[in-house]
Amino acid sequence: MTKNRLTPIIILLSLMLSGTIIANEMTGMYSYMADTGLFLKCGQTKRLPVAMEGDNAALERAYLKNRYQPGKSLLVTIKGHTSTRPKMEGDGRETVLIVDEFLSIAQQERCTGIVPPSSLINTYWKLVELDGKKINHHAIRAELQAQRELYFIIKKDNVVSGFSGCNKFSGNLTSDDKKIKIGPLMMTRMACPAMEIEHQFNTRLTKADNYHIKGESLELFQGNKLVAKFIAMYF
Repeated sequence: MTKNRLTPIIILLSLMLSGTIIANEMTGMYSYMADTGLFLKCGQTKRLPVAMEGDNAALERAYLKNRYQPGKSLLVTIKGHTSTRPKMEGDGRETVLIVDEFLSIAQQERCTGIVPPSSLINTYWKLVELDGKKINHHAIRAELQAQRELYFIIKKDNVVSGFSGCNKFSGNLTSDDKKIKIGPLMMTRMACPAMEIEHQFNTRLTKADNYHIKGESLELFQGNKLVAKFIAMYF
């Protein structure tokens, strides 16, 4: 760790020891876009702007290195506290998060536990596990020439749409609190090296008959077998 990296932490530790600042360990979803960082603590509903001070630079660097696409949120753990600062736009002050120390970042994890469950409807569900195997979207795009990540969205009119590796698809949804039925699916007719995983993904979608949402994770089951797992992505 360099001297410049240590300086803000040493200052913050001194302030904490003097009782001026109380830093708490926090885990939540962080996003950064257009020079603005936002943090949503797991279990809460209000996103806080992140001040460009303290250990914020380390958090930004880790996010930019690990993000999937600009603006998408990733799970981070930090030590921090809230304070007030002048608003970026307009008059007055606003509550912001001060990052005292950046601890960790995770690409394929979301808030779990007490976080309010994401809605099945009108949520961008990104595939992260298929038949028990983790999905590496970077490898899929590079090796299999998939144009984007694998996902689906269910709109309020119960129409499902998404991308499964080579082709876009759409279909209808029937569901209640536990049961689910997706399809049949209509698809475009592009060919690419990702056809095998596309077939596997589409089959699991249409064969799933029940589901479970925990926090920002969605699990699809065929009977008692977990066939696919997704995480909710927010822009």
